[in-house]
Amino acid sequence: MAKPSKPKPSLDVRRADVPGVLARAGIMEAAILAAGAMFPSLPITMAAFLLLIQAAATAQSAAATRTAGLASARDTKVDALWTAMKALKTYVDGLASQLDATSATALIEAAGLVVADSTAHAKRLLSATYVPATGVVHVSVNALLLLGKRATKKTDFTYSWSADGGNTWSAGVTTSYTSLDIPGLPPGTYLFRVFATVGKIPGEPTQAESLTIH
Repeated sequence: MAKPSKPKPSLDVRRADVPGVLARAGIMEAAILAAGAMFPSLPITMAAFLLLIQAAATAQSAAATRTAGLASARDTKVDALWTAMKALKTYVDGLASQLDATSATALIEAAGLVVADSTAHAKRLLSATYVPATGVVHVSVNALLLLGKRATKKTDFTYSWSADGGNTWSAGVTTSYTSLDIPGLPPGTYLFRVFATVGKIPGEPTQAESLTIH
C-alpha cells in the first residue's frame, strides 16, 4: 500500500493574475514575520521581500494608466517578486518534507501558503480574504467553476460588495482578472459577489461571500 503523500505548499495563484500575486505575497510576508522563529534560514529577508512587493505594486498601479512601456516595466518587477515567492515556497517545502503531516500543514500555513492537497479537491467559487500587510481585501473567483467551462470569448469579471447585509451594493468594479484587491474598507462585516461577462453577455451574480474586518 502506497504511503500517503506529504503536504506540499502551493502559492495558489497564477503568475498572470497580478493582483492575486501581490495579495499572496502580502499574506506570505505578514505570516512569515509573525512566525519568524519557524523559518531561521530564509532565502530572502522579509525586508527585501517587502521591497519587491512594494515595487511590483507601484509598477502595477502605473501600468493601469496604459502608458506605453509601463506594462513591460510592471512585468519585470512582478517577475522578480514571483521568483522570490517561488524561492520561499521551495524553502518551506524543504522544511515541511522533514515533518509529519500535521506539523507540515501547520508550517505551510504559517508561511502564508496553501496546502496543495487540500485545494485540489475543494476549490471555492468565491473567496474574500483580508490582507493585514497591505490593508486590502483580496476577492478571488474560480472562473472554471463560475463559467462551467473555459471561456473562448473575452471574459470580464465585475465585483461588488455590501456593508449592510445586501440591502445596497457598491458600484461594480470590472476587470479581466479573476481577482480584485479592494483597499480602504473600514472594520465591519461585508458581503462580496461577482458576475462574469462573456463576450457581451453578462451572467448572474454569485452567491455572496461574507467577511468580517476587525
